[in-house]
Amino acid sequence: MSSKRIGSALAMVISAAVLAPPTYAEPSHFAPTEAGVVYHPEHAGPAKPRAQITAELEAAQKHPFWTWASRYGAPWPVAKSGPGKTRDEVRKETLQAMRDGTIPSGER
Repeated sequence: MSSKRIGSALAMVISAAVLAPPTYAEPSHFAPTEAGVVYHPEHAGPAKPRAQITAELEAAQKHPFWTWASRYGAPWPVAKSGPGKTRDEVRKETLQAMRDGTIPSGER
């Protein structure tokens, strides 16, 4: 067997080993049986009432970004958490972070 094939086989085995645990932690996953799927309700968490789900769906559909997210798979925009900062505030914050060493300053 060539080293290229061995490398490919090794990469597939490692990928399967890394991806299997998160996949099996989900409420449902594929099973190698006739059923095809195994469902674990204890992994799903508490159920929401139908009225709450309907209200959340209606609120999402009223959002102006709904068309892009539902039709084209665009990521949902992050809601603003408060008023924006002025240029001077951002500049002061950046300089302070450079002094504290939390972000690099200049090239090295």
